[in-house]
Amino acid sequence: MNLEFEDYTTGFPQELKLMLFMIQSDPTSQSSALEAMAENIDWNLFMRLVYHHRLYSVLYLKIKHGNMSFVPANVVESFRQEYTANTFRMLHLTAEMEHVCGALAGQGIRNITLKGPALAHDLYGEISMRTSKDLDILIPLEDVAAAEEVLETLGYVTKEGTRITAVQSWKWREHHVCYMHPVKRTQVEVHWRLNPDSGKESDFEVLWKRSRLSPYTQTPVRMLEREDLWVYLVTHGARHGWFRLRWLLDIDQMIRTMPMDTNLLTKRLKAEGRMAIGTQALRLVSALLNTPLNSSYHSLLSLNSKTGDRLARHGVLFMHEMVESPAHVKSYQSYLFALRSRRQKMFFFIERLYPSTWDVEQFPLPRYLHFLYFPLRPFLWFWRRMKRNTMAERG
Repeated sequence: MNLEFEDYTTGFPQELKLMLFMIQSDPTSQSSALEAMAENIDWNLFMRLVYHHRLYSVLYLKIKHGNMSFVPANVVESFRQEYTANTFRMLHLTAEMEHVCGALAGQGIRNITLKGPALAHDLYGEISMRTSKDLDILIPLEDVAAAEEVLETLGYVTKEGTRITAVQSWKWREHHVCYMHPVKRTQVEVHWRLNPDSGKESDFEVLWKRSRLSPYTQTPVRMLEREDLWVYLVTHGARHGWFRLRWLLDIDQMIRTMPMDTNLLTKRLKAEGRMAIGTQALRLVSALLNTPLNSSYHSLLSLNSKTGDRLARHGVLFMHEMVESPAHVKSYQSYLFALRSRRQKMFFFIERLYPSTWDVEQFPLPRYLHFLYFPLRPFLWFWRRMKRNTMAERG
């Protein structure tokens, strides 16, 4: 283990350190070190961590093909069962991805799939190596209503319920709508922006022109260009505090297996105000997964090294909590704010002043009086906050 690994994993349980060491590219060459680390391991905790980080498929294949006889047979069998079940889930999701993307395209709605089975195949060469619970599909903003009609004909219902359309701010305050199929139990997220924050990002037309066809599917399914995909995945992982290590492994796979233009990465990170997020990801994969960074990645890393290191150290705090959302961790809101560029921080405060659909639900006014929502917003926000705190105290 290198010193950087030990530095970043201070406070990690030994079970999490073992898991990280096992998923590094070539653990077979370190079999004696792995066996020494495995002494006195709590294998129940180890399994809970592996399932939490959604890495059971990767670990199962590492154990199967590596020299890891120290792993108890019941642990291996548990991973094998989950690996098999995940393969069937991903095959089911593949069929639904082709069905939904094809239906949207059939109505003239251009769409780009962001994650799901196509991403698993793109990164790992096989869909069983990655887990997905839903389909994320990017479409033009003007096609949101038409896409909803298509999904309704396919049997999907929105998870948010009927929106109040009197205030149309949701289209720039939010970035996606979730739909669920009650029979198939599949979830589709329709995105009109890649990210929920107010950062700059390439519009759909630009992303569409740069997009590529997935070689995995029979029905044409488009994916982001690799450089766009890297920036998107880095931003997504950072926003969630990397609390599932599966997201970090995705970045490791891209760096190891996909040739990318780091000049383009740098240009796009700068344009979107996400340089610190990019350097955070490079710090984490290098330290935790021993990802080899060539000179061009080191050049990118050096552009915002101190901020990236600070964010990386903040990010590792969420990795061993095993929470379903980092929002449950007290420092998460300050962490999210630290991720923002100066421009994004400015827009963050502006957004807080802009009326929302919650304001309309809470205090309905006739349309000709909607201008009053601007001066009333601080009071309505405070009112909601007080009601939420009161409900929490009552249990």
